[in-house]
Amino acid sequence: MNIFRKLSTLFQGGVREAAEVVIDANGLRILGQEIHDCEQDIGKSKQRLALIIAEKTQVKRDIDILQENSGKYEEEVLKLLNEGEEEKATEVAQKIADAEPKLLQKQDHYKKLKSHEMALQSSLKKTILGLDSFKSEYKMTKATENLQKAQATFSDSSNPASRFNDMKESLERIQEKQQDSTDKMDAMDQVEAVLNIDPLDNNETVSAEEVLQRIKAKKSI
Repeated sequence: MNIFRKLSTLFQGGVREAAEVVIDANGLRILGQEIHDCEQDIGKSKQRLALIIAEKTQVKRDIDILQENSGKYEEEVLKLLNEGEEEKATEVAQKIADAEPKLLQKQDHYKKLKSHEMALQSSLKKTILGLDSFKSEYKMTKATENLQKAQATFSDSSNPASRFNDMKESLERIQEKQQDSTDKMDAMDQVEAVLNIDPLDNNETVSAEEVLQRIKAKKSI
């Protein structure tokens, strides 16, 4: 029996079991980080795709220019041939011949870029759809875990119903303080209303008959 090999195997088993415990205890956090990492990778893939599309656009522009020039040269060659200028027509035809390898190279590069673009687009779509599914599952799983934690909190109490009673008492105390504050503000408003007396209210009132008699008295003087 190789004791050291047995001990090594035992140690490896213990490490594996400990790692599994840690992973299980932090499963939701690990999943959240994996989703975040996937989102980062998707972002980088989108940037690469954008670069490919931009390069493809430039190559297509070069192809169009080369084809347009070749078309003009062909028209010039035909014109020179009709005029009997075969030597000059050959010179122009040489320009077409010189441009054709470059045109073929550009066209081949364009096809490869387009193929790469389509493949990357297809892969991105599948990845995004799959990630959306995992994100939905993650949200539901997280909500379930939070609910289970809340339930466990009540279950850990010797009397779960007492937790609700504590909450009720706290709520009633808050409401009582709020009502007391409201009552004090109402009472202060009443005090202000009582003390806010118009100085004119302290003067003795005069009747219209008294005013009339006073005027008559002045008239008889």
